[in-house]
Amino acid sequence: MPARPAIIAIIALVTLTACSPDEVNSYRVPKETSPTMPGAGGEAPVSTGGGALTWQAPDHWLDQGASGMRRGSFQVPGEGEAVADLSIIAFPGDVGGLAANVNRWRGQVGLPNLSPAQIDAEVEHTDTAFFHVDIVTMTGDAGGIPTRIDGAIFNHAGESWFIKFMGPAELVARENDNFRAFVNTVAPANR
Repeated sequence: MPARPAIIAIIALVTLTACSPDEVNSYRVPKETSPTMPGAGGEAPVSTGGGALTWQAPDHWLDQGASGMRRGSFQVPGEGEAVADLSIIAFPGDVGGLAANVNRWRGQVGLPNLSPAQIDAEVEHTDTAFFHVDIVTMTGDAGGIPTRIDGAIFNHAGESWFIKFMGPAELVARENDNFRAFVNTVAPANR
């Protein structure tokens, strides 16, 4: 009766392989919204390593939320297919200082580096209700397209904060008043 164990083994093998279909199931789960993500036209705290900030965006700015290194992000539509990008990023410490960070942005629009003294002469030093802010404006070329960056740099709770508004030069220039108004709304959540 040696055939009987062989038949049982074959039946067991067929049964086990028949019970494991090669079917793959996929599911779509809606993206969670967090109460710490700012909304376009609204104000919500954004968690940070040293506290939380709030801001108020113009209604026509499209909130892209926080992702990756970005604590906040907006797309700003213009005429036709023109779109500018506003990012809000924070890093611990001074991240190389003002000159290094401004020169990094200058490189993104094809402009040469400037000395710290030249940068200090071009930076607008201003105060909002809560922060001392360094404002920079630069126009260059990115991929053959005239591109402008309006930027704001300030410190909060041991972090360097960078608000960079970059896109087609005409669109960013047209939105300059809205950018400055946005920067003025940035405030500690526990104010």
